[in-house]
Amino acid sequence: MSIAVIAQRIYDEKEAIAQKTDEVLSESLGTKNTRNFLEAHMSLAEYLSRGLELEDEVEAKQLINEWAEKTSWNAINEKRPFNQSFKAFEIFKGQVLDVVELQTESEDWSNKELISTLRSIDTMLDHAAFYYVHSLIVNFEGRIDESEQMMKHDKKLIADLSVPIIPSIVPNTILVPIVGMLTNERFEITRDKLLHNITTQDAESIVCDFTGAILPDNGHFQMDDLAHQIEQLTRSVSLMGVEIIYVGFSSRLVQEIVRAGVKIEAETFSTFRTGLRYLANKKDWGLTDEIYSRSEAEEEEEKKLVSSVPHENL
Repeated sequence: MSIAVIAQRIYDEKEAIAQKTDEVLSESLGTKNTRNFLEAHMSLAEYLSRGLELEDEVEAKQLINEWAEKTSWNAINEKRPFNQSFKAFEIFKGQVLDVVELQTESEDWSNKELISTLRSIDTMLDHAAFYYVHSLIVNFEGRIDESEQMMKHDKKLIADLSVPIIPSIVPNTILVPIVGMLTNERFEITRDKLLHNITTQDAESIVCDFTGAILPDNGHFQMDDLAHQIEQLTRSVSLMGVEIIYVGFSSRLVQEIVRAGVKIEAETFSTFRTGLRYLANKKDWGLTDEIYSRSEAEEEEEKKLVSSVPHENL
């Protein structure tokens, strides 16, 4: 008898093999399997049947590889436990051998034919298990990479939201409300965004407001670094030919800047209103009290929006 007989029998019994595998596994683990799980073992039986008839071992393995790739994706999507898949392989193999046993009982097989057939089945199923695990690892790592990329994108989005660059009603002026926890990363983002927006918004002046800023514990952010970050921001903007003023420095922040020995080459003011008046008088804008009030109202509204951003994720 040829191995083609066994291959055909496995193909004919593929649904019964898959169903029995599903039943035994469900009973063993006390779980209910999905339709995809049943179809995966029907497909495996079909691929095994086709592979047994191929004389080219490489082509036969390629069939199993196709099955492993598809099935591993389904397993990951369904969050199927690894132990369930490995147990299923063991049960499936037992069901296939039962089919072979039934077939050989009704036909005259030589020991050589039987051993050759069992060896072929064993080789293909071992390869299926190996490549299935390999595909699981590769696809799982791909999911991790995808998740990391999404996290980086979300982190960048949060970072962008945490450093809003607001065009002001005041001519050629950008408002930068610093709200939430101060970090090195936020300062770097602020500096990069400011340098970019100076050109795109034709800015001549920048008002950087620290009223809503939160100073972290020393363990999270060295205060000397903070002082030097402000110094670098000031120098960078000045090299672009733009004046920057700071408003809303807290007493603790001022003390840390002085302690660090950093000299801020920029005007500082206690409130946004006084800083705006300074710019208006210097540039002879002739702004009215109504404009001052409107600017403060807009600033407060922006602070409310920015304060909703989870800065601790940065």
